[in-house]
Amino acid sequence: MRSEPRKSSAAGSLRALHLLIDKIRTRRMTGAARVALVSLGLFALLAAMGCYNNNTGETVITQDIHFTLPAFPETGSNKVQVFTEMHYQPSFRSQEGPRLDPPESAVPITGKEYLLRSVEEYQALESPGGDAKNGAALFAVNCVVCHGDDMGGQGTVMAYGPNMAPADLKGEITAARSDGEIYGIISFGGNTGFTVRVPKLDDPTYDNDRCVGQAACPMPEFRMLLTEQERWDVVAYLRQQQSR
Repeated sequence: MRSEPRKSSAAGSLRALHLLIDKIRTRRMTGAARVALVSLGLFALLAAMGCYNNNTGETVITQDIHFTLPAFPETGSNKVQVFTEMHYQPSFRSQEGPRLDPPESAVPITGKEYLLRSVEEYQALESPGGDAKNGAALFAVNCVVCHGDDMGGQGTVMAYGPNMAPADLKGEITAARSDGEIYGIISFGGNTGFTVRVPKLDDPTYDNDRCVGQAACPMPEFRMLLTEQERWDVVAYLRQQQSR
């Protein structure tokens, strides 16, 4: 808790100032030292005569006389803080975390995607559910250029690469695939990327870019571009369109 504004006795401060002046008179001191001591005494007197808030440094003598002095917070990690706005700002240092740590028993709900290690595992993978509406928006941004608005595989890219042959997503072959297999194909860059990359995930000598280049599979690996849920949303949209 921050301390309340502190009020001191003006009479006591005046007596202390008189004692300070007497000591200055009886001791041999340089002019600069005398000025410094007198300034310090005046500082204490002004703070005592008015209302001094040690947390903010705000000092009010009268309604018309008020000013700001250095702040000396009584609590906090720093006992003396001139610029209080820095002392009380949110901290991002590791020793002063901006939020509470999660409970020890908490289970993380996000993290690195776990990749299955075989085509068969993806074929058997069941969909956790997807949002077809969001999938439609994702398809329009990421897939229409190749597969076309009608999903027939005749997107605008065909004008520049007639040999690319994007899949007909409403055709019998795609319709016969399981949701998990379509998810894997989206994730690993087309059917070629899916069947070649997945079995090689545990091979430390496997060079992903060299084994499956753009010439073999121009479709990008959307696991690098879309989240797991977004890919399932695309699957849901494909199923919706295939049923029409």
